[in-house]
Amino acid sequence: MKQLNHVPKILEFILMFPSHVTTVHRIFILGASLFEEGIANLLKIGTDLQVSGAKYINDNVFLEDITQNQPDVILLNEAGPLNPARIFDMLFSIPPLPGRRVIIVRLTNNTIDVYDFPYKGNLRRLHKRRQFIVTNRDDLLIHCVRAGI
Repeated sequence: MKQLNHVPKILEFILMFPSHVTTVHRIFILGASLFEEGIANLLKIGTDLQVSGAKYINDNVFLEDITQNQPDVILLNEAGPLNPARIFDMLFSIPPLPGRRVIIVRLTNNTIDVYDFPYKGNLRRLHKRRQFIVTNRDDLLIHCVRAGI
C-alpha cells in the first residue's frame, strides 16, 4: 500500500484490514498508577478500543478480571507489582486465551515486549518474545489492534 503522508499510520493499518472497523478490541491494563492511567487515555482517545484495568489486589481478583473481561490484549508495566513470569503462570492456570496478546511496557525506555497466545495447537505455550520500539501513540495502537488479527 502506498504511504499516505496525511494519514496517521494506525489509519493506514486499519484501511489494510477493513475487518478492524467492526471488530471491538478489548484491552486490560494491570495497574492504577499515573503511568497506566496515561497509557489508558492514549489508547481510548479517538478510538473504539474498550480499555479497562484494575489495580492488582491478589491473584484471584486478577484472574477473575481476565476471565470476565476476555481481553484481546493484557498490558502490564514491567515495574508493576507482579513480574511477567508470574503473570504468565497465572494466565496458564485459567481456560486458554487463544489469539490473545500480552504487552509489557517499561518506564525506563520505549521498548515493549509482545507475547502472543497461539490460535491453535498448544494453547498453553506462548510464542517467543518480540520486542518493538514504540515512539508514539500510533506505534502502541498498532500493536494493540494487531492482536485481533
